[in-house]
Amino acid sequence: MSMEKDFDISDDLEDYAVDSLISIGLDFSRLVILATPRDKGIAQANWVVGLNTRDTNQYPERTSSNNAINRAGAIISKLTYSPNMTINVSNNLPYIVPLNNGSSKQAPEFFVEIAARNADVNIQNGDL
Repeated sequence: MSMEKDFDISDDLEDYAVDSLISIGLDFSRLVILATPRDKGIAQANWVVGLNTRDTNQYPERTSSNNAINRAGAIISKLTYSPNMTINVSNNLPYIVPLNNGSSKQAPEFFVEIAARNADVNIQNGDL
């Protein structure tokens, strides 16, 4: 009679993967929103999140960074396990790339990459 038991840890690993991705997604979203230069708040408020897809919309009426952080959190917290799960954080305003390239004195050049590094996020394809 063997004392060994078969342990199925796949559910635990899936939970860990989801929890880790949610944590990183929330951290990155918060960091990039707060790092974005603010004039009227439109650039900060236009950071959007898509689960396993990309939100390609622009929201020029949005001006609150706190609301952007709350919206991101509400979406990210709904993530469920799938083998290729992704959290897509994007900003579709035409001037977000110039802002990231240093056009504003309010934020350092490459503030998006700095936020990603601080959240332990690997920007896979470099798209902004």
